[in-house]
Amino acid sequence: MKKNLLGICLLSALFLISCQTEETTSETQPQQSHFNVATDASELQTAINFNETGVIGIERINTTRNQESEWIFGIEQIASLEPPKLNGEELRATHVDVKGNYAYVSYNKEGSIYLGAIDIVDVSDKYNPVLVSRMKTDIADINSLYIDNNNNIVFTGASINGEGANHTLLGYVSTQNGQFSSDFNLDYGLAGHTGVHVLDFEGKTILISGNSGIVGSYNFPGNNSAFNAEAEIGLGDLRSAAFSNDKLAVLSGDEGLLDFSLNNEFIENTSLETAALTPESKRTIAWYGNNILVSEGTAGAGIYNFEAGDKTMSLPLRVHPDASSISAENKVTNAVSTDGNFIYMANGGAGLDIVKLNDQLTLVAEGIAEITGSANFVQAKGDYIYLAAGTGLKILRIIAPQSDVVTGDFLACSEFDPYTGHKNLTIPSSTEESYSGIMNLKHLNVNGSLNFCGDMLIEKSANLSSASTLNMSGNFRLGNKKSSENLVINSNSTFKVEGLVEIHGDLQINSGGTLEFVGDDSKIFVSGKVKINSGGEIIGDFEDLNNKFN
Repeated sequence: MKKNLLGICLLSALFLISCQTEETTSETQPQQSHFNVATDASELQTAINFNETGVIGIERINTTRNQESEWIFGIEQIASLEPPKLNGEELRATHVDVKGNYAYVSYNKEGSIYLGAIDIVDVSDKYNPVLVSRMKTDIADINSLYIDNNNNIVFTGASINGEGANHTLLGYVSTQNGQFSSDFNLDYGLAGHTGVHVLDFEGKTILISGNSGIVGSYNFPGNNSAFNAEAEIGLGDLRSAAFSNDKLAVLSGDEGLLDFSLNNEFIENTSLETAALTPESKRTIAWYGNNILVSEGTAGAGIYNFEAGDKTMSLPLRVHPDASSISAENKVTNAVSTDGNFIYMANGGAGLDIVKLNDQLTLVAEGIAEITGSANFVQAKGDYIYLAAGTGLKILRIIAPQSDVVTGDFLACSEFDPYTGHKNLTIPSSTEESYSGIMNLKHLNVNGSLNFCGDMLIEKSANLSSASTLNMSGNFRLGNKKSSENLVINSNSTFKVEGLVEIHGDLQINSGGTLEFVGDDSKIFVSGKVKINSGGEIIGDFEDLNNKFN
């Protein structure tokens, strides 16, 4: 094993400042210029892409469940992050961790070339995520990372520097307010061809290093290297690990699913056989309550329980009808993530499958998010979903019904039944209909009166015909920037709303039309133009989220 501390200094505005460490050999000196922090402001500013921001369609999956996915949840895309390019090669996102206001993204390049990067994205403003820092290296893949309680990024991957088949690297760098604030400190040449996963386990760094690799426990800073090794155990074909309630679950293509405890050494408590894993393929695991969720390639995902000693449930890989022509090798569950009762399956060319289970592991709803690009890795944090796709990193948000929402006297929301109708909704003239919950629509056409409480997501068009009324308490979202859609309020029609109006397109109010805001906490966002014809009006108090009503 070769272990060297690389003190790789950060770039100033125009050049790299050299630095010394306590133990630097002549072999490490040339590496200092290979971990470079971007200083090109235009690269950082143009990396965030809003071209597909807005409502994402959901293709429901026909199962034996009692409810349909579009009545249970909706999806919106916040933004996408373009991957870095290095030496003419476009990198791919490999892993995401989120803490506080920042998301941390790692990258590598498939194949024999060693190229990697780390991005830091400020996600504090939903409508304006910002790439604040980017590091690129031409001597290492970065495959996985996490951010610790002291704002250190701990990362692993593979380096061009190694001995024989051992090219695994393990490193850390300090950050402050989204900026890299220290040298990049590396140990390289650890056992295994590449580090595939790194995570925090009770304040210790756990490294998983692939084929002929190790499960290792480390702390930092080390005495004569970046890390001190506390315990290591050799295992074959390691893929992923997950920690919960003092239990460390480890996935191995050779040994299956393993349950370890750590007390100065790794102690194996339980092992379970899993579905066969394709060699050299990405697979991840995640805790789901007391169960372990495992990505199993073409088999989809499996749910295992150590106490039961068996597989308790299978989640087959579902394919969107439009993806039927995709080759079989590109329809695989690469990664899984969980948050609450939701399970997210990154299914390669088959896209992102979203599953909701109840506490008894009964399927409640399932749908495929209609995103562009393949789904290679997924990480859910609260309402937000970070999806590493073939086209970069997508920042998505899941929208689920909220049972504890306090509503005013505007509408009798508690009396409205959940909407369970078609994706194309038309309210006939002289007809009044009332609903609540989640309303996922392709098209909305109101000729009569519609009362709604909850979240209304409309992928395509929304039209209020003459002498029609839409009364709403909650959140109204229309269209996305890829195919901008307009809200048209025609003559003698009224859109009365208490909550949020979000339009990815134009707002057009024709003569005699009215947009009325109720209460003192309503907001509106319009990405396109606001067109108010003579005789049209907007009344009530509201917050203009992007200054379109000046």
